[in-house]
Amino acid sequence: MDAKHLLVTWILFVLSVTSTGCNRSNDVASGSGFLEADEVIVSAEATGRVESVRFNEGSQASEGDTLLIIDASRLKLELESALAGHKVAQTRLQTAKLQFEKAKESERFASSERDRVASLAKTGTATQKQLDQLEHECALTALGSRAAQANITATEAELTKIKADINRLRRQLQDCYPTSPMNGTITEKHIEKGELLVVGKPIAKISRLDTLWVKVYLTTGDFAEIELGDKATIDTESGERQYHGEVVWTSEEAEFTPKNVQTKKSRANLVYAVKVRVGNENGRLKIGMPVFVTIEK
Repeated sequence: MDAKHLLVTWILFVLSVTSTGCNRSNDVASGSGFLEADEVIVSAEATGRVESVRFNEGSQASEGDTLLIIDASRLKLELESALAGHKVAQTRLQTAKLQFEKAKESERFASSERDRVASLAKTGTATQKQLDQLEHECALTALGSRAAQANITATEAELTKIKADINRLRRQLQDCYPTSPMNGTITEKHIEKGELLVVGKPIAKISRLDTLWVKVYLTTGDFAEIELGDKATIDTESGERQYHGEVVWTSEEAEFTPKNVQTKKSRANLVYAVKVRVGNENGRLKIGMPVFVTIEK
């Protein structure tokens, strides 16, 4: 093979290598960010002194686990009083219904007597005065029935209020035993035994550390080819090993590059946010750790 053919062959080889490298770089998108976790801050929903705390920082919490116990002695006394009041109101309601039945029976009898005397008055056997007296008695018994019915309505309304108070107190009692809303690790503890809690005061922060996520920002060109479920590789600064993740969320609109980007020129660019979730079963990845993410398009 002469020198001319050798030169052509070398040029074609270089072009093929260059083309392959360009295609490979176009098959991925990359960016950097900081690892974050799904977190929730549990806050107090009841006021009272903390009797016991059932967790420490680093403790594992399962959904529904009781985190601490707040003194509920006063609420229990109020609940007992409300339950007793409920029984009294139920007894009054039964009495009111009996009074209503009695009033209706008196009304029925008075009406019957009035109709009988009215018939006698037509034949002259009874006087108009007798008829007027029975008309008056009918009116009084009708008013008695209406009063008895009103008493029933008032007692039922009182029972409804007492039931609402009982439900409120039971809910407040339940709030004295705050529970974990999810599975995770206690990463912050904000309360100690003996402290006085008020509504809204933080109790603990719970973080899900078995999987973390990182948000990276891509240019329009890279973002256009990213889809949910795309595979990603996560590298830490130490470079000891790589972790595998996938795209779980993509932004619906463009935004300016976040302020933590180093140069003003870069911050002025419009980019799209992409969230990548990565498994952390061995616990080596930590919240706040800087990582570099490569996403396969």
